[in-house]
Amino acid sequence: MKKRMISVIVYNQNAILTRLMGLFTKHQFQIESLAAAEYKELKEFTKVSIIVEAEDDHKFLQLVKQINKQIDVLSATDITDQNVISRELALIKKVLV
Repeated sequence: MKKRMISVIVYNQNAILTRLMGLFTKHQFQIESLAAAEYKELKEFTKVSIIVEAEDDHKFLQLVKQINKQIDVLSATDITDQNVISRELALIKKVLV
């Protein structure tokens, strides 16, 4: 399976993330990673970065088109083959006894 990355810019609205995740569920994509951050300059917009595993490129492109059709979505872009900087964050809890 090939890892695919989508960058989505959305208006900050209630339940927008739920609607986006519903599309992934509907198209049977399993989300590996999801990160959302509000733009500092433009508080009404949020950028969501999503990594999924996809076997079928056509099915993945259909998903990106479906996301672009959502009312509160400004743009959805497949950035899999683009040069991007990606980082991961790990939260580790140590229990002291």
